[in-house]
Amino acid sequence: MTETFTAVFEDLVEPRPIEHLGQSDLSYQGQLDPPLKIHEDGGESGCGGKVWIAGNLLCEFILEKSKDGRVLSQFPGYERQFKNIIELGSGTGLVGLCVGLHGKYNGATDTNVYITDIEGLCPLMQKNVELNGLDGMVHPRPLFWGEPLSDEFTRQPIDLVLAADCVYLEKAFPLLEKTLLDLTAGESQPLVLMSYKKRRKADKKFFIKIKKEFDIIEIKDFKSYEDYRRQRTYLFQLVRKPARAPHALAP
Repeated sequence: MTETFTAVFEDLVEPRPIEHLGQSDLSYQGQLDPPLKIHEDGGESGCGGKVWIAGNLLCEFILEKSKDGRVLSQFPGYERQFKNIIELGSGTGLVGLCVGLHGKYNGATDTNVYITDIEGLCPLMQKNVELNGLDGMVHPRPLFWGEPLSDEFTRQPIDLVLAADCVYLEKAFPLLEKTLLDLTAGESQPLVLMSYKKRRKADKKFFIKIKKEFDIIEIKDFKSYEDYRRQRTYLFQLVRKPARAPHALAP
């Protein structure tokens, strides 16, 4: 089943021309010093092999809201420390690596960050883990949306879910929704943050569909909000709605 699914999923990833090839240093206005090192393969391994604007937005937001050495310590309503973190559709691993590097600089040795994507992108993610000396803290893993979560992601509750520019291919919408539902199925709800660049009218279908299960809250309280809004790039918090009790049958 996995081999069949893998073939189908990888077929969803449309090829892109080779561009943005090589290594970049990203400090996000000096918030990361030394900077994050990211190698891009220019799209050789698919659309995930380069840095996209929604990933930069999510990195900037996380760094701005992370004070006192704790990730997202300034995010309202979440006082806990995030220890088990997963990024969906990681591509280069940008956002998860940003979180991991922040943790490394602040001594968060008990933090586990899983950067996930199709199997073909795992070597690129591993290369970027090694470039930043994050072995043991940031873990590249294959995760195919729509498939049951592995024990690694269910053994310890995930408390932070990150997704940047995952809404780009209509065929994958139900698969992404299934994975989001699986990650938020437990009693202890994770914080779910999704950044997104609006490109097509069809993208609205994804958000309309998940509104049945999630409240979608646009986040505007960060310094670069207006700059990103002008580039049609947005940040949302997804909050799982309580399960509705079945209607009682009339006597």
